Amino acid sequence: MTYTCPEGYYNPLATMFFNTEGGAIGTIISGQETKGLNVTAMEMFVYMSIWYLFTIVTYGVWIPAGLFLPGMIIGCALGSLYEILKEDLMDEAGKRDGFNVVPVLIGSGAMMAGYTRLSYSLLVIMCETTDSINLFVPMMVAILVSRAVSGLFTTSLYDRALRTK
Repeated sequence: MTYTCPEGYYNPLATMFFNTEGGAIGTIISGQETKGLNVTAMEMFVYMSIWYLFTIVTYGVWIPAGLFLPGMIIGCALGSLYEILKEDLMDEAGKRDGFNVVPVLIGSGAMMAGYTRLSYSLLVIMCETTDSINLFVPMMVAILVSRAVSGLFTTSLYDRALRTK
């Protein structure tokens, strides 16, 4: 026996949670490009917070789980949260005929630059992955600013892991 959702019922938060890491990133990006995810700011904040806790736990255990994709998910969620709040505060919530995907991609790159301290290689990876060469300059500025600001407060997670080993 299979369960089917009622007609017209779709829960994008469940789609993001019960998906692969790459699928979650794709859901956030494609949801921003089309008609939006229909997720409230609170739901996106909860999603981002839970993934942040997942990342902290997986970093703290001795099981290799990776940090690159979870950082991308957190950055995408943060960029999406920014876009949702901007649309809600600008009182354009009724006009959601296509969100701007630029904050999602830039948030993803800035988040990863903040904890990995990658700069140009991350910029190339992000531009190649998203096929968005027109975002080269804004992405570069976001990555360099994020890298500089995070360097003022702490060391890279990868540097810390190497020192621990």
